[in-house]
Amino acid sequence: MKTNLIYSAAFIAFLFAGVSAHAKEKKSTIITQQLVINAPVDKAWQVLGPQFADAYKWAASVEHSEARDHNGVNGSNCTERGCDVSGIGSIKEKILTYSDTEHILYYEVYEGMPKMVTYMTNYWQLTATADGKTRLDMKMEMKTGGMMGAMMKGMMKKKMTRLSAEITEEFKYYVETGQPHPRKVKASNKH
Repeated sequence: MKTNLIYSAAFIAFLFAGVSAHAKEKKSTIITQQLVINAPVDKAWQVLGPQFADAYKWAASVEHSEARDHNGVNGSNCTERGCDVSGIGSIKEKILTYSDTEHILYYEVYEGMPKMVTYMTNYWQLTATADGKTRLDMKMEMKTGGMMGAMMKGMMKKKMTRLSAEITEEFKYYVETGQPHPRKVKASNKH
């Protein structure tokens, strides 16, 4: 009887520990952007997909980027890239999903974010519109952790929302004109 009581108490403690741990899981911060690019989907996809490693050409916040390998997945030229990002430093990103047919690029930033950011992914999808243009849907997911993450979550969401809006605008400009956005030109002249 005494043994059963001990096992029951241990089981209840185990259940409460699990519930408590689950309650402490942080919800993801989701940031979305959507815009229409005045160019065919195949032209936009060439910049997003096959030129994944070359984000430095059009993104103002990316000072340098390069392929970290030459292993392709579903037609990609690499599975990882490294980027030097203004205000963050060197980050590493790994492709999670790449689809030439559906024009999907989904990748995880697995190294280099501030320690309070415990998880970050970015999902891009390009869709052809009836009038020959391209709709871009971008969804960034971020999780923060620790005391610093709890304190800075709002500030990080605001910063990443601004950054994602700028990056999608710069992508659109580059696809439509073949030239870097004025913000990228200005950032390049600083270095």
